[in-house]
Amino acid sequence: MAPQQSGDSSGFDVLSSQDKERVTLLAAQYGVVKQAAEFYGRRPQRYSLLLDDPSQPLPAGAKRINFIRHGEGLHNVFRAAEHTAGRQPRAKRDNMQNVPEGLYDPSLTEAGRQEAMAARPDAKACQPQLLVTSPVRRAVQTLLLAFEDSVAAGTPIMAHELCREQFQGSDPSIYDARQGRSALASEFPMVDFESYVLPEEPSPEAGAVLEAKGGIPSALVGVDPIWWHVDSPLGCCDGELNIAACAEHAWGFLTWLMGRQEQEIAVATHSLFLLALYHGSLESVGGGPFPRPQIFRTGELRTVVIAEAPAPQKRAATATLERWGAALTGSGFKAGAGSEETGREDEVEVKGKKQRSRQ
Repeated sequence: MAPQQSGDSSGFDVLSSQDKERVTLLAAQYGVVKQAAEFYGRRPQRYSLLLDDPSQPLPAGAKRINFIRHGEGLHNVFRAAEHTAGRQPRAKRDNMQNVPEGLYDPSLTEAGRQEAMAARPDAKACQPQLLVTSPVRRAVQTLLLAFEDSVAAGTPIMAHELCREQFQGSDPSIYDARQGRSALASEFPMVDFESYVLPEEPSPEAGAVLEAKGGIPSALVGVDPIWWHVDSPLGCCDGELNIAACAEHAWGFLTWLMGRQEQEIAVATHSLFLLALYHGSLESVGGGPFPRPQIFRTGELRTVVIAEAPAPQKRAATATLERWGAALTGSGFKAGAGSEETGREDEVEVKGKKQRSRQ
C-alpha cells in the first residue's frame, strides 16, 4: 500500500469529540497566524501541496517529503489511562517524581515499535536522500525503525530542534521535553544532533533548589533550553510559548527543509507540529486552506509533494492606500516588511489637516 497522500485527515476521525473541538480550534488559529504573517510581509513566498505522480519527475523546485508521526509512546498510554480514570493528565516539573517512570522524553511502547515497523513497506518504497527527525526520543526511534533500509544504506540522519512537538503555556509537560543532545548522541550515534539541536545550559544551583523541593532532578535542569526556558529562538514569547511561536517554528522548519538541496526527504515528527505545519504554513492542493484538521495517526506515514507558490501580491490599490498608513496610525505602529518605505514623504489630508505620509 502506498503512503497516504496530500490532505488525508484520517487521524481526525478517531479523536474524541473533545479533542476534535480542540484541534479544530488550533487549526483555525494557525491559519490566522499564517494570514497575519503574510499581511505583515514576513513570508515572501507560499508553499503548496501538489498532486504526486511518482511516474513523473518532480516539478522544478518541488520536493517530495515523507512525513511520519511517531508511534505510540509511554506518555500516550499514561494520558489515556488518566482520561479513563476521569482525571486530567498532569506530568509537570513539580510532580514528575510522583508520576510513572519514563515520562520525561518517553520511549515508544512495544505497540509503538510495532506501528513504526508496520510503516516499513511504505518507507521502503520511498527514496529519501536525507532523514530528519525531531530530537525527541520517540520520534528518533520511529524514524530508525520505519526507515530501516535507508538507515542501513547510510542515508544521512539529522535531528532538528524546530520539528519537535509543539507545547504552549508557561509550564509544559515533561513528556514534551527531550534529553540533552550529548545524551541523545550517545544513545543514537548514527544521528547528527550537533548541527540543528540547541546545546545544554546546565544550572546546578537552580537544579539543587528544585530537587530539594521535590521537583525536577538537578541533572535535567537546562538540558533542553526551549522546554526549560519556555521560549523560542525565533522571537519574543513573554515567558510562555504561544500559538504564534508554534506556527513560526513550523514555518521556520519548512523554509529550512525547502532550502535543502535534497529532492526527497523523510521527516519523523509529532501530531501537533504537523497540525501547525499544515494549517500555519502550507496551502492545500489547488491553493487555500485544508477543509478539515490534518491529524496523523500514531505511526502514520504520509507522502506529499511541496512546491513554492506565489505569495500574496500587492495591487495598485494597495500602494495607493499605503500612503495613508503613517497618517492613520501612531508612532507605536510598525509597518510590515511588505510596506515599502523609500523615505520620501507626501502630504495627505485627514479631517482637513495636512499630514505627512511616507511612501
